[in-house]
Amino acid sequence: MRIVTPGLVLDQPRTLPRLEEVVIDDPGAGEVRVRLIASGVCHTDISAVRDARFWPMLLGHEGSGIVESVGSDVRHVKAGDPVLISWKVSCGRCHNCLRHLPHLCEQVVATAEPRVHRPNGERLHVMLNAGTFCEYCVVPADGAIPIQQPINLEAASIIGCAVATGVGAAIHTADLHAGETCVIFGVGGVGLNIVQGARLAQAGMIIAVDVTESKLAAARQMGATHTIDANQGDPVQAVLALTGGRGVDYAFEVVGTPAIMTQALATLAPGGALIVVGAAARDAQLSFLPRSFMSKQQRILGCIYGGCHPPVDFPQFVDWYAAGQIKVDELVTEYIRLDDVVKCFTEASAPDAIRTVIRFGE
Repeated sequence: MRIVTPGLVLDQPRTLPRLEEVVIDDPGAGEVRVRLIASGVCHTDISAVRDARFWPMLLGHEGSGIVESVGSDVRHVKAGDPVLISWKVSCGRCHNCLRHLPHLCEQVVATAEPRVHRPNGERLHVMLNAGTFCEYCVVPADGAIPIQQPINLEAASIIGCAVATGVGAAIHTADLHAGETCVIFGVGGVGLNIVQGARLAQAGMIIAVDVTESKLAAARQMGATHTIDANQGDPVQAVLALTGGRGVDYAFEVVGTPAIMTQALATLAPGGALIVVGAAARDAQLSFLPRSFMSKQQRILGCIYGGCHPPVDFPQFVDWYAAGQIKVDELVTEYIRLDDVVKCFTEASAPDAIRTVIRFGE
């Protein structure tokens, strides 16, 4: 049975997305249709207006919900099960998957054919194979990760991107070890989760840098050992002062700005690594001094989805959330209805905003 429901659609880049009726098809073989409970509004959703490569496109990629129906060959979930949406489903067959590196999958799985259309039949692309700015979505089976713990499903919607990307950046991409030092440039929804991941890894010094005191206060709550207000002077010099001039083992850039990436590079100790987490514009360029970089044997690492393998990592994140080892509810600073989501694209976020979450069914 096809479902007609409102969804937020981007017609073409650099235009304002708008709510319109869309048609959600039944799931095919190896696919799951989910009735969404909530969807987080991520910076990637906002930047899609600038960076979209396919359109028209149903936006949204971070969600939680209840399985509404399943296609044939789906065994791990059934109708009625609570799930998290994963927007990256590895194929299991490409070069990297066969090397047991599913986070580097080269053939990420989508639905077998388009499952979202306009009422006139026009195909809609779906953002990151998810399309969660709509009350229903159809995803590849492994894009619906079952939830085994009694948790707040609305807040849990952000586990599927903000938590996974941030915590994963610390424990997977950087592979932080006890006693190592790090700095996080930008402590919004993802950056605060890097702080949490660094705390879980027992990092010795966790430095948070931002321009908003409320976010720095949140970073301290999440486990930052030191905070730096970048409005109050040169953050590079402040980091070097805190580390006795040595610098840090890992610097995370979570803003997506080459100028801040340059600052992050300048805070690295010998052998240190810059972890690029923020989504820069597709034509942005980063310059650095290769001789110094070579001499200090440093690295630059890209980070997508925190290097996570969702079927394995999401249940762990849910367990940590249920046990109080990571904070999730505290990251949500506003709940809105789908009718109000366009304002996220037309109004600047409040300085103290961390994560906005859409509640469906209101």
